[in-house]
Amino acid sequence: MKRLLIVYGTTDGHTAKIARVLGNEFRRLGTVAHVAHAATEDPDPAAYDGTVVAASVVMGHFQRPIRRWVRAHRSALAARPNAFLSVCLGILQEQGEVHQDLALIANRFFTRTGWTPRRVEFVAGALPYTRYGWLKRWGMLRVVRKARGDTDTTRDHEYTDWNRVRVFARGMVAGLKCAAARKPEEPEARLPGGADPAEVNVAERMTVPS
Repeated sequence: MKRLLIVYGTTDGHTAKIARVLGNEFRRLGTVAHVAHAATEDPDPAAYDGTVVAASVVMGHFQRPIRRWVRAHRSALAARPNAFLSVCLGILQEQGEVHQDLALIANRFFTRTGWTPRRVEFVAGALPYTRYGWLKRWGMLRVVRKARGDTDTTRDHEYTDWNRVRVFARGMVAGLKCAAARKPEEPEARLPGGADPAEVNVAERMTVPS
């Protein structure tokens, strides 16, 4: 039975929820899944058949614990099937410059940690207004108003496409099966056009909601 690791960074708890849903879907698909918070655990990806790293964008960066964990385990991560799940509200906006900014944030993270994931996926997060302090609530409200989002601060708003998360999980498990079926002497699958994944800019492998 294949073993999958999900390591996540979270600020207000929503990425933790996404990681748990992802873990449950992996188990439903017949794999062993371990979900770990980078701030409290230090699992070794070498002990697993594949790894998903999930983190949310906060003020233009991903959480410090996830940055430290990826930097410490980048070699083991690169040696096995892996993916990065970026949780961000900006992906809901239609402006091309917003998506470009998100690509730059992700590329900066990969450059600074020395890890280039084989797959990058964007999913929308949440606005847990009731968990925010007054200062953060006020700051988020200003941002959300500009993006024409939900401004009712008396309740939380969730935007994650859970079906998209489950489709991502199925793709990850299918990738593990393909890797296991491939003969040792066979090269890893190429991107359309014959390009080596390692030679393609990370932004070109990002999957965003349509």
